[in-house]
Amino acid sequence: MENKAHNYRYVEWKTPDEMHFSSLQWKSELNFIKDEQRFFEDMLKEYTMPIIESQLFSRIKELIEQLELSRKELKIMDNRVNEHITRLRRLLEDVDEPKEGRIYRQEHKSILNDVIHYSRQYKRLKKEIFRCVSDALKQQKQKRLLA
Repeated sequence: MENKAHNYRYVEWKTPDEMHFSSLQWKSELNFIKDEQRFFEDMLKEYTMPIIESQLFSRIKELIEQLELSRKELKIMDNRVNEHITRLRRLLEDVDEPKEGRIYRQEHKSILNDVIHYSRQYKRLKKEIFRCVSDALKQQKQKRLLA
């Protein structure tokens, strides 16, 4: 899916403190996603038998691969946000660089777009994982009731 770039004009009016706060929010969201990814891995390991019995194994395997790609993308995004926060600290120390401020704001917009896009993609993946595991558990329950 294509990453649609939005034009967030309000970023140009943000103070460094507001941009720092936004960056910390991104960091918090990415950390939460990292924890969720561990949960999904554990959940998929826990329900291996129902998944295999439900013949959803190939679909779950695709989702596991997508989860792994998402984890790699998360690591890259996390590094970008950390570098962005560090650059803001350096930028505040060198207040006399207006050109650097414009470049930083453009970078801020770019990261904002990327974080929003990543978050949307991840939420779709999360829904699909829950749906597939839920279907597998329902099928297992039906088999137990029929036996």
